[in-house]
Amino acid sequence: MLSRSLSFTGLLLGAAVLAGCSSSDSSADAATGPDAPTAAPAASRPAAVRVTASQPAQSLSLPGELESYYQTDILPRVGGYVKKLYVDIGSHVRQGQVLADLDAPEITAALNEAQSKQRAAEAVFQASRGTYRRLRQTARTAGAVSPLQLDQTRAQATSDSLNVLAARAHYRAAAQMRAYLHLTAPFAGVITERNISPGAAVGAGTPGALPLLRLRQLSRLRLRVAVPEAYVADLRPGSPVQFTVKSYPGRTFTGRINRLAGSVQAATRSEQVEIDIPNPQEELKPGMFASANIPITRPQSSLFVPKTAVVTTSERTYVIRVAGGRTALVDVQVGDENNGQVQVFGPLKAGDVVLKVGSEDVADQQPLQVVLAQ
Repeated sequence: MLSRSLSFTGLLLGAAVLAGCSSSDSSADAATGPDAPTAAPAASRPAAVRVTASQPAQSLSLPGELESYYQTDILPRVGGYVKKLYVDIGSHVRQGQVLADLDAPEITAALNEAQSKQRAAEAVFQASRGTYRRLRQTARTAGAVSPLQLDQTRAQATSDSLNVLAARAHYRAAAQMRAYLHLTAPFAGVITERNISPGAAVGAGTPGALPLLRLRQLSRLRLRVAVPEAYVADLRPGSPVQFTVKSYPGRTFTGRINRLAGSVQAATRSEQVEIDIPNPQEELKPGMFASANIPITRPQSSLFVPKTAVVTTSERTYVIRVAGGRTALVDVQVGDENNGQVQVFGPLKAGDVVLKVGSEDVADQQPLQVVLAQ
């Protein structure tokens, strides 16, 4: 009887255990069923980043050309013949040095004539002035000289003095013309072109004539760079500029922005920038092409997102912002790129969360859980 009771009790306990297991399995099936709300695993959530605001240092790599700080064509101011030539291509000259002498006999004759006229005018003036002084001395005796005669003599002396001034001015002009026969260097530099030889006839003001000599300054150069209109407002005078030339591979030269043109050229939509380059060793040459890095400083902070966050279609450009567990397609305009980040303009603010990799498959107002990337 006791054994039957124990057996019955065991059966009841076994049934209870089976019932509990069945209930647990049913509950698990219900939790994993299609109607059960489950969170997506973290590994399957798309990565998102925050919009950042920064003012990054940026530089533009632009081509430029080196030019002489001063360069000029030596042309004759008077006609004549080349009498003597003192320089050739490659000659280093100092300021005021005579480069060539011209011969023009008519100019020399005009100078001699002007000098003779000046001396004649001075002699006439000395005579009339002496006459006036003697008459004025005599006029102290009452009735010895009439007032009319004294006035006429004084007027004649005054007229002769003015003739002397005119003769001297004429002589100075003739002497200046004579000085033009000596071609001199207006500044220190190097002769880079010669188009004359001794005995050649040269003329003043001949249209289209080649320069007799071409002089360039090499100890100081200019680097001219055309900066696009989009960056004109970010240029700062005095900013350092580094550049390279093909003649010296692996070597970097430095200068500073000294002048801004102050206007944008309509043809190229760019502003001309000049950088002064000290060149005491004359290593750099005018005409060399250079690759310059122009520093750009934005006056205000800009918003940046990863380049992959921007979605571009035929209709729009946008980023996908995630807020409150839902997406929003925000239209933007893109600007500069910097180290994988792209500048964006639109209804965004620093700290907004956007998908790190945008996709056209993500719709607007779509529920989405993301993982914020570090």
